[in-house]
Amino acid sequence: MNAKKNNTSVLLKPAAIGACLIATSALLSACSSTSPKRERSSSLNEIDPAMQIARQNRAEAREQYALATELYNDGEFDEALEAYRRALELDDQLYAAWNNMGQLLMDQKNYADAVSAFQIAASIEPTDPRPLYNTGLAYQRVGWAADAYVSYEKALLRDEYYLPAMRGLARSAEMLGKGDRQLLETIKQAQLRETDDQWRDYFRAQYSRVESLIDNR
Repeated sequence: MNAKKNNTSVLLKPAAIGACLIATSALLSACSSTSPKRERSSSLNEIDPAMQIARQNRAEAREQYALATELYNDGEFDEALEAYRRALELDDQLYAAWNNMGQLLMDQKNYADAVSAFQIAASIEPTDPRPLYNTGLAYQRVGWAADAYVSYEKALLRDEYYLPAMRGLARSAEMLGKGDRQLLETIKQAQLRETDDQWRDYFRAQYSRVESLIDNR
């Protein structure tokens, strides 16, 4: 069935980048002219060089991230991959860059590095279900249905109504020939939210399959 093959990894799009970084400074009273206060004012206006470099790196990282996403959208996948890598060299906490780099690696069938990138993204941002969904998809593509099932379950713990993970969970359960009442409830919720006709039909068929398994126990 076509619906079973339509799982796609999730690319995270860049948010709007601020126009400039805010320099830290202290506003001192203008009415005093004593020398000690002028010295304190000069000291407070100084910026730590290490902090300045860190800010510059973060700004450059986001520029590289935005460039990488543009390249990806233009079909320049090798160039996009390098731009994501440059972004992460500048700021290794940019979780969306890890996720998107993982997707490109997965498209190259480099599943080991893709999964590592997804797992780093998931650890940096503990509320986003998408890196865990992408991990499940990578496992599913190499035929590791049990590992995929666990990853989709973890994604749904972060967002119980995340539809791509619901699809993945149902597909992995079918590959494993398993089903229980919890899966039945997930499929029921997916049916309520699904808008694609093929996937709606697929969920209907899986609901009947799992219901039959439960009744025959």
